[in-house]
Amino acid sequence: MAISRLSLIKFLELALTCSCVALHYHSYNADADIGMLVTGTFIGYLIIFAGAAAGYIMQTPSHKRIDIFYSMVGVALFVASGAVIIDRFQHYSKSEMRDKNLAKASLAIINGAVLLIDAVLTQRGG
Repeated sequence: MAISRLSLIKFLELALTCSCVALHYHSYNADADIGMLVTGTFIGYLIIFAGAAAGYIMQTPSHKRIDIFYSMVGVALFVASGAVIIDRFQHYSKSEMRDKNLAKASLAIINGAVLLIDAVLTQRGG
């Protein structure tokens, strides 16, 4: 089975999301406005990316339009999640909780950028 550039990106998205979930587990705060968006994004896309990875392993990838849709919605959700976390924690005093939240936010924004690249490559047939 040949490994395509697109499948590598899918597994990178899954790895980044797993990292976000792990950091979120160790840095969760009880703010409902952040918790709903961030937890929903991370766990929802963990399920989506796990399914996409399983599809690539079984050589049954999802339809191109659905893949692009999930990628573009993911861009918005991951960037929004990262932005609200940074907004909330950038002025906190130096602490382990602050550092974990800012790392989680950075990974979320990076994942949003990877999702955008994924959408472009999927559209181009890459």
